[in-house]
Amino acid sequence: MSIKIFSKIIVFAIVASTLCLPAYAFELKPYKDKIFKNRKPIEVQDNGDFQLLPYDPLRDINKRDEIPVRKVKGFYVSSKPKRHEIDTSISVNGRTVTHFAVGALKGNATMTVIFLHGRDGSRHLGFSDEKFGGNFNRVKNLMFRNGGIYISSDFTNFEEEGRKDIEALVSHYRAKTRGKLVVACGSMGSFLCWRLMKNKTSNAMIDGYVIMGGFPDPAFLGSGKLSVPVGRKPIYFAHGGIDYVYKWQDAHNYYKTLRAKSPGYPVRLAVYDGGKHGTPVRMIDWRVALNWIAKQ
Repeated sequence: MSIKIFSKIIVFAIVASTLCLPAYAFELKPYKDKIFKNRKPIEVQDNGDFQLLPYDPLRDINKRDEIPVRKVKGFYVSSKPKRHEIDTSISVNGRTVTHFAVGALKGNATMTVIFLHGRDGSRHLGFSDEKFGGNFNRVKNLMFRNGGIYISSDFTNFEEEGRKDIEALVSHYRAKTRGKLVVACGSMGSFLCWRLMKNKTSNAMIDGYVIMGGFPDPAFLGSGKLSVPVGRKPIYFAHGGIDYVYKWQDAHNYYKTLRAKSPGYPVRLAVYDGGKHGTPVRMIDWRVALNWIAKQ
């Protein structure tokens, strides 16, 4: 065999093996898992896609917080990302969006997570290290320590102008992210998650959604009729079992209907037994939720 033919065979083998490589795989490494991970479920259905999880205010608030609800004990937080976080803004298509950001901001991020607050919130909420039992500090550390980006943003409103703001933000950070880009919406911020999901341009740039203490598609709530989200983007719901603002049963009905109408749709629901409206933000196991989305 000539050297020329042998070289062509080697080149062909390299190209073929490259074409067979799996899609970019990513998994968040553990960070304070022993104190933040979900405890053993009370009930599990659908091969783990539905979980009823234990929640105890005496343990999950009083024992975790130095000042209940307001300030977590120092053991639960790390200030490592704080030295690198920035309060900044981007301007895209004539829209200026102010936000906090930390992580691989120069690009090539392993994953990007954008948090959208609820009513009366601001970009400061998602970067609060001491509230919600230090859980925002945990997601901030998970992204920072794993080469990702974490963002908490302001926006104009919970309607179309707000969606345009977040679309502009997403487009900016999509270009800096080689892995999944996830939008996480708390409470009333869910309006934006659904608007983004239903908009072809916005949804195309987003790889998954986390909805905490929120609600299902408003059109489903009003009519009971469900349209399967385009692109089958994964949705992770986290809800309190006695949430009086948005009932967990509505999210559960949507979850069941979506699974029935679109078998295999990547959707999960974690319900914290006895948890109120703010419980999911305090209790969601960010590593579990984000790794699940990363695998879809």
